[in-house]
Amino acid sequence: MESKKILVVSTSFPQKPGDPLSPFIWEFCRCLSGFGWKVTALVPHHPGLQDHEDWEGVGVCRFRYLPERFENLGYTGGILPNVKRKPWRVFNLPFYVYAMYRETLRIVEKEGIDIVNFHWLYPASFWLGRFVRGSGIPVVMTGHGTDVHLAARGIFKFIANKAFRRTSALTVNSEYMRTVLQGNELPPRVEVIPMGVDADKFSPEGHRPSNSKTALYVGRLIKQKGIDVLFQAFIDVVREIPEARLDIIGYGPERENIRKLVIAHRLEKSVSIIDMVPHDRLPGIYRRARVLLLPSLIPEGLGMTPAEAGLCGVPTITFGLGGTKEIVLDEETGLIVKPSKEALTRAMIRVLTDDALADSLGANSRRFLTGKIGWQGVAEQFNKLFMDISKGARNSDLASETGAI
Repeated sequence: MESKKILVVSTSFPQKPGDPLSPFIWEFCRCLSGFGWKVTALVPHHPGLQDHEDWEGVGVCRFRYLPERFENLGYTGGILPNVKRKPWRVFNLPFYVYAMYRETLRIVEKEGIDIVNFHWLYPASFWLGRFVRGSGIPVVMTGHGTDVHLAARGIFKFIANKAFRRTSALTVNSEYMRTVLQGNELPPRVEVIPMGVDADKFSPEGHRPSNSKTALYVGRLIKQKGIDVLFQAFIDVVREIPEARLDIIGYGPERENIRKLVIAHRLEKSVSIIDMVPHDRLPGIYRRARVLLLPSLIPEGLGMTPAEAGLCGVPTITFGLGGTKEIVLDEETGLIVKPSKEALTRAMIRVLTDDALADSLGANSRRFLTGKIGWQGVAEQFNKLFMDISKGARNSDLASETGAI
């Protein structure tokens, strides 16, 4: 039987199945396993977690890089947010990178890995050339969001370009992200493949948006995500539609400010603020909503919340910056409006008062996104890419051995 062993290296991973932190990396590994790959996920260690686990046939290995109490770069938001919260943690990065590559090389040699897939361009780009030269294993890099933007500028662009020269292929999650890197020296193969969503778990189950008057926000509570604009728009909405509700699910520095505004405007009965919930609970939350709000004021790489909500039959209102317009089709699966409070207010009132529109947009969302972002189709694309790359590497090795090249 043809060997199909892949090592997936990620800076972020759920601490256990069902955690809201980067669940798509775990689901990605599980879906690849369904295509016959023997998958090992290499992720950072964190205090209290085991070094090795088996998750439904996927091996989860956590590499050690410092004494346990200092292993605080992964999880709880990822490397960049953790360093921003406590800048001294940047001094942990060299130990992290060295340990990551050391363990990657060890697993490659011990397990006979055919291909390595690094998620997030940083810190994967550091030392990647040396790893490829030392291991001889083909590498596919996968960019997600902030890491792609970093790779397009300054010293990070220089580092990324060096890594790309040794990379067999690069995947990004949207056409928008591909354009961000158009000034880079890219690998010979670049493909747009989003991370998927479980279309069976995220499904309407009979829900119709017209049955609800709840607008929903799921994400970080930061100004760049437009949470302030959203709340100010809702104040105007609830004046016209007193029965309207706003559910805010997330955490971040604006949480306390929003809570104070709720009290100041006496909207305690209309607005609820909930911390992040386990990922497995999200489908039920989406099914209670009429519309999802994504008022981000910065370009999104793609937008997983409108994908999840849309699969549950819930349309999205968004400003359409970055890759979100590849997930939300204006007037078909949602509404894309100008980035202003007034435009957001009008769109919310329109969807909250027009039952036929809400249901039509929701039904279209489900149909469109099942084919675009359901895990089955996404995993098929990754499977084909990995098979092509690993087969090409084996043919190259065979040709070298026989003297053909």
